[in-house]
Amino acid sequence: MSKKSSLDNSLVVAILFALVGLIMLALGNGSISLVFWLAGVLYIILGIIQIATKTTDLKGGIVTIVIGIIFLVIVAVGFAAMCAGIILILSALPAVLGTSSGLSKKFGIKPLDSGSSTLNKIFTVVLLVVGVCLVAGYFVATGWIADILIRIGGLVLLVVGLIDLAKALR
Repeated sequence: MSKKSSLDNSLVVAILFALVGLIMLALGNGSISLVFWLAGVLYIILGIIQIATKTTDLKGGIVTIVIGIIFLVIVAVGFAAMCAGIILILSALPAVLGTSSGLSKKFGIKPLDSGSSTLNKIFTVVLLVVGVCLVAGYFVATGWIADILIRIGGLVLLVVGLIDLAKALR
């Protein structure tokens, strides 16, 4: 991957983290379905663009479209919060298990790196707590607690996105 392509990817990921964090911070409980719906639509559009511009083979474009459809189905059947919780828990795993476990490299999961080990620990705990609450909230009515935790998770994503954006622009 070229340096410019890597920079472009870093910028896109940082901006998406910041935007998703801002949406979660602003909307709380209502943000998860919106984020999954937006992700589904974006994946479908990206898949169509990949096929039309031949930036990938037909199979790769179809896989991207199918991922988008899966996101939309998750929203339609009401599993967005549980899936978001699982994703947050998986995001914290490299920090919990340590990068030496090899799991991070095997699955391509990048560990959190805010530039401060204290912040990394705080972010990891927040991701785990919000993730567990979202999954548990599927079985236990949490109401306002989940809303607050989602907003905290949104703040964490916003901060991580802004830190990554600053690093990418250096």
